[in-house]
Amino acid sequence: MIRDSKHKLTLFCVGLVLLFPACKDADPENTPSQEKQWKLSEKTLVGILREEHYTPDEFIESLGSPSFTEVLESIEPKALPWADALIKAKVLAHVPALDRQFDKECNNGVLSKRCWEIQSYIFTYRSQTVDGRDVVLSARVTFPNNTVGNILHQVKTLSLHFHQGFFSSEWTPSESLMFMPLKALWDSAVIEPDLQKWGITHGIEADGGGSGLHMARQMADCTVAALEVMRQHGVSLAPDGYTTNWGSSQNAVPALIFARWYEEEAPQWFKDALRLHSTFSGEGAIDMPAFIKHSYQHPELIPPLLTIIVAYIKAFSPAQLGGYSPNDFVPQWYIDTKYQVNGREITFYDAVSFFYTDIVDPIGQKMTSFSEVVAPDMLTPDGEVDMDCPKIRAWMACLKKHNNLEGWTPTHPVFLAHSQEDGMIPYELADSMYRTLSNQGQNTKVRMMKVSSLGDFPTGGLNTHFIISFMVQIHMACMENPSDMLLIYSPVK
Repeated sequence: MIRDSKHKLTLFCVGLVLLFPACKDADPENTPSQEKQWKLSEKTLVGILREEHYTPDEFIESLGSPSFTEVLESIEPKALPWADALIKAKVLAHVPALDRQFDKECNNGVLSKRCWEIQSYIFTYRSQTVDGRDVVLSARVTFPNNTVGNILHQVKTLSLHFHQGFFSSEWTPSESLMFMPLKALWDSAVIEPDLQKWGITHGIEADGGGSGLHMARQMADCTVAALEVMRQHGVSLAPDGYTTNWGSSQNAVPALIFARWYEEEAPQWFKDALRLHSTFSGEGAIDMPAFIKHSYQHPELIPPLLTIIVAYIKAFSPAQLGGYSPNDFVPQWYIDTKYQVNGREITFYDAVSFFYTDIVDPIGQKMTSFSEVVAPDMLTPDGEVDMDCPKIRAWMACLKKHNNLEGWTPTHPVFLAHSQEDGMIPYELADSMYRTLSNQGQNTKVRMMKVSSLGDFPTGGLNTHFIISFMVQIHMACMENPSDMLLIYSPVK
């Protein structure tokens, strides 16, 4: 059953985001860094917003959300039955094991009532926005726990999950159990930050997905808070336990950035608390500037990319963008066109950045030219995106700084996976990332896998990427460790 279920997170909008005037003559390569020095705090938890308690059967029935089911069925009706069958098979295999474990832990008789449940807590924690401001964000942690007082439980693993991109605020971790919490049945505590733009910051903060660096920082702060929530409810990581790190699609890169930060910069107390085992990054482990360049070369992808290319820019400060204001990157009508949302006035640019699809979709789906997406001075006379434009160079430099994986030699296992059928993110970009991280194959800690063929599922553009990413997420949720993905996907290197 769900406690306080009627107290859903309130998603609200505030007014316009304050933007500074553009600096047209700034040289992005010579602009001094304005980044704050970031240090991980030992206490980041603000408070618990809601708690949910489930029997195993209730838990399985609660996975997903109505709007997600509707979107998935409209794209490919066969995908959800496939996922349901796989999930139920895994549940049948793992629930008996947890029954035996908790019976022993609670000194419970074989014929006694089940003495454990799945507990899920939605909480808030302190972190930083992409442009360096202090912010309170929301997240979820889900784990199995006993229902007998004064008996502590130690989970086998921590599972850190960088979620995929969303089409709806209902799909965020703080709002719905979107499949990855299934890993709790593997005796794992599943930690899922909403990340900047979603949860309690929906309508307030722009999409932070352009900065893998700050998404990794938000995960680290979230993990510290989640460990505190667990401690408050008598749960901790077992002495021989470890942490696995998972990311896919939009947040595949942040999972890799987090792994790099863990190895190179994390304080020892944090490493001792987590004991990172391995990382999986699927269907999006790419060089961000290379992807943006690819996107600019493919106008047929404008509608789905509108909220990626444009929305990402708005989360950065002028100092991070080489002196340009985010407003400088979009057509003037983005700023001049106004809407009323929840009694407040926002611009079309706000609607894109805050993901108000009812405003953006009717316009975005009709766009066929980049003249409708970027500022006029970023285009050639023929209407092509000018990759030599100072604004473009500033944007590329910013993306490189915030998503840089060059020069890192992973010391923990890293597993990458990508489909050759992905119609939005080319396999070649993922293969290039593999070659970068593995030092052209010399570092065997890094493995590359080819995501299975879609077979009868649809192919082409965003829909293909959406279906592939959904399948990857289900496989992630049903596997204990990243190395287990080798049982599903073909190893390439």
